[in-house]
Amino acid sequence: MGMSIRWIQDIDLRVDEVGGKAAGLSKLIEWGLAIPAGFVIVDAKKNADAAAIAKYYQSMGSGKVAVRSSALGEDGSDHSFAGLYETVLDVEGEDALFEAINRCVESLDSHRASEYRQNQDSDESSMCVVVQRMVDAQAAGVLFSVDPVSGRHDRLVIDAVAGLGEALVSGDETPDHYEYGIDNFLCYEEFVDSAAILTEQQRLQLVQQARAAVTAAGEALDMEWAFDKQGTLYWLQARPITTVGSDLKELDTPIHPSDVLTRCNIGEMMPGASCPLTFSTTGRAIEYGMQHMHVSYAGRPAITDDWTQVAMCSGKMFLNMSGSAAAGATVLGIDVKSMGLSLCGRIVEELKPPAKRSIFIRLFGMVKMLRYLQTADAVIGDFKRRAAVFQIPVQGSSAELAKVLDESKDFFYEAFAVHLQSSTTSGFASNILQAMISGGQESSPEEEAEAGRLMAGAQDVESAVLVDQLDEIVDEISRHPDAKSCFVEVSPELALHWLRGEGSGISHKFSTFLKRHGHRSYRELCVREVCWSDAPETLVTTMQASVTARLMGNSSSVRPEAADISSLHRGLRWIVPKAHNAVRRREATKSLLVDITNRLKRGYRALGEQLVAENKLDDADLVFFFLHDELMAFVRDAAAPEVRRHWNQHTKMRRRALDFQNRLDFEEVCVGAPEPIDIRNKIHDTDAQLIGRPVSKGIVEARARVAFSVAEAAAIQPGEILVAPITDVGWTPYFSMIAGLVTDVGSAVSHGAVIAREYGLPAIVNTRSGTKIIKTGDMLRLNADTGVVTVL
Repeated sequence: MGMSIRWIQDIDLRVDEVGGKAAGLSKLIEWGLAIPAGFVIVDAKKNADAAAIAKYYQSMGSGKVAVRSSALGEDGSDHSFAGLYETVLDVEGEDALFEAINRCVESLDSHRASEYRQNQDSDESSMCVVVQRMVDAQAAGVLFSVDPVSGRHDRLVIDAVAGLGEALVSGDETPDHYEYGIDNFLCYEEFVDSAAILTEQQRLQLVQQARAAVTAAGEALDMEWAFDKQGTLYWLQARPITTVGSDLKELDTPIHPSDVLTRCNIGEMMPGASCPLTFSTTGRAIEYGMQHMHVSYAGRPAITDDWTQVAMCSGKMFLNMSGSAAAGATVLGIDVKSMGLSLCGRIVEELKPPAKRSIFIRLFGMVKMLRYLQTADAVIGDFKRRAAVFQIPVQGSSAELAKVLDESKDFFYEAFAVHLQSSTTSGFASNILQAMISGGQESSPEEEAEAGRLMAGAQDVESAVLVDQLDEIVDEISRHPDAKSCFVEVSPELALHWLRGEGSGISHKFSTFLKRHGHRSYRELCVREVCWSDAPETLVTTMQASVTARLMGNSSSVRPEAADISSLHRGLRWIVPKAHNAVRRREATKSLLVDITNRLKRGYRALGEQLVAENKLDDADLVFFFLHDELMAFVRDAAAPEVRRHWNQHTKMRRRALDFQNRLDFEEVCVGAPEPIDIRNKIHDTDAQLIGRPVSKGIVEARARVAFSVAEAAAIQPGEILVAPITDVGWTPYFSMIAGLVTDVGSAVSHGAVIAREYGLPAIVNTRSGTKIIKTGDMLRLNADTGVVTVL
């Protein structure tokens, strides 16, 4: 363009002509916010047109000014370049001004800036410079309309220091910190000294003006501000926040203030945050299955599109216990006490019973429920026959693939209904067993442990068969003379190549294992996760850890024999085999459900790859950040460029948000819309003792290994106690290495409990806060006879 100078309020150029900083200041004026007077030098050069610059400086009244870079591409929606270009404060006099401008121009070609441009694939090569009157600041700081640490869009963050804000930006001073909610109420505050730097009125002025700016901008903003010695507020900068994703609560379901929600049970099935496609497929299928159950015996008139059994909050799925408790109104034998014990391992005082219908209606409901349980085997058998021929193609146009996926939804929903019917029989038998042991009263930890002992040793349980077969492979690898050099000490890819080659001697056994169990994986009901067959390296990684343990002399655990029930009273002798059979049925239908889910996963992955091939989607992984219906509409409408631009950008923002959602944690039971736990306000248990539900008896003392994911579990050392939020089938290979198991959630029939019993491992589930209190390396005493975990 050539160099020119303009007053900030007169800027009529685009951001790609004046740079992000100058454009942001112009926007602040447009939004009605006060900024210090100033001008911008467009396409600034060293030592260029000093007379014109001096004229503008004199028109401002000379005095102290701030000289700041406004490079093209800086402070934009794609890149920030934060701190890479020059800012010079307290500049006074024309000579000092010209020198400061030259420093800004020179910073364009600094090594750091050039390297950043290269890494960000940005080729901006022009510098504009902003000159503004220096604010004699009483206090200054930054304001983020979205919390950049947690990614929460319902939090506005203010950091404030006394005097100039440069001390905050440079990190020389610790600021006062304030966080405000969406209704402008103060959620959290932290002072450096005993008194706050900002008054309440100043903070609210910042919040209100920033909210107005965000509304006008239509996007989240990172803003700099200063109050001068007279108390006048000036805004110094506004730029888009580039490091957070979409609103974490974007896909939240409606939740009534009195609804009681829990992460128990569903947290085992769906650990961590769920991508949008998983929520709209697996989440919807769970909702369908539970509604189907209530239609079958609890008087629900029909299955609807409402969310009554499952809720979504900030990417995490919850069970709506209030929706489930409604069955207690029409079914004799269902009550909120037993529901709390079954789902959460304790009586949930917050859950209130519904108004009961007449005894005749409830008696009829109980008869229908028993019929529902009695017909489970026939329903499962029929479904298995149809599942054998259920297929989803992985080739074709995006329209063809989308059509089949859309038509497959009903069968997928039915799969969950069948598994829930199967699971209900398992839970029913387990509850009867527990009630017999405790005499119908609330069970003591010792009685819970005794129930776990009697549940151990069930034969032909699918998940236990998986364990046995995998252990056999791991044992054979560990006995091979080349195990260390060809399997343990190489990359998972090379280890897999060796395992499948003739040299290992067990390639056929490994192939047979994958043929039967290859549909399983970590987080296996998440449609974004890839199964073992399609990504065997993930399984090999865990196998390498197990082989390492064997080579260190830590052989696999001796499996307990089935409990001797001959000396038990008649009722227990009758129920124990039925409880074992129910566990077998539940694990078998779970495997079938995962197999069907895996066929769906492959279909969605194929659709993503085809959309990339058709130049409609930038990245195949983005397919998982649509809701199912959004994805179907996108396939229909993606010929329009504006549709492609919108959804490619929005799904990328959702993917970024998922990282933040995974960091959030919630109380195990919430009333109304769940709020993430703020650990700054939590008081930890000073006695370092946790009470959970013992599901596999035994006492052990060992070091703790806290792992929040299967990837983190790769660091497990033989003989450690694994402490995890929850374990699913993806954790199975590590069970042969550990001395015990502690989980935050779980029940007597959860995967971790079943496998722990198979290994004879002491295990305590449902500690609720084990991963928060216990640290890796802590010495623990795990007493699974009483349900107590003590940090020694």
